[in-house]
Amino acid sequence: MARLVRRSDVPRQQNYQRYKRYLRDDFFYACAYCAFHENEHGGPRFFTVEHYRPKSRFPALRNEYANLLYACSVCNSYKGNDWPADDPLAAGKGYIDPCAHDLDEHIGPAPDDRVAGLTPVGRYMVARLALNREQLRTIRRQRRQHAEVHQQYRETVERVMLLLELRLHADLAGRERREAEDELDQLRRQHEQIVADWERRWEPLYGLDDYR
Repeated sequence: MARLVRRSDVPRQQNYQRYKRYLRDDFFYACAYCAFHENEHGGPRFFTVEHYRPKSRFPALRNEYANLLYACSVCNSYKGNDWPADDPLAAGKGYIDPCAHDLDEHIGPAPDDRVAGLTPVGRYMVARLALNREQLRTIRRQRRQHAEVHQQYRETVERVMLLLELRLHADLAGRERREAEDELDQLRRQHEQIVADWERRWEPLYGLDDYR
């Protein structure tokens, strides 16, 4: 993922949990560590406000928005209060703040729907956060397969529409042509809707109030 940006104009809150609605937006509804999306795991109820520097060790940062991340409950539990170094890049272990660094420079794709650490700190995060747990490998495999199927669908339908259009201009006339044009227009509208739905697949399906 590209380097993320926390907004700087968030109203001050006395309870860090109240920042969740802002963090969801800033982190695009996905876990800051594993990129697991809300839509793939039941919505925001299964995501937490994560303290980059653990609140038990840095109590002064408990309600500081600049210290907060959006994380799935699994990554949050694996990280816990672990904080091996204040400078993880120098120490070669610890956690990268995705708002300060691009995680793609430290963790990259690997065979069999896995990820691999590209740097010492990246390898530490992969191991400590279990970023190759079966849950995530399944999600990565599903994403890849869905993308492949969607691409095949688009190429096939667009090829069929082109052939139909060529046939319209070459072979048909009168009423038969008008009916074929109507069918082609309907197919084109359906295709455009399916493509639009695919492009919107990461829009959140759930809100914070959908569990009441």
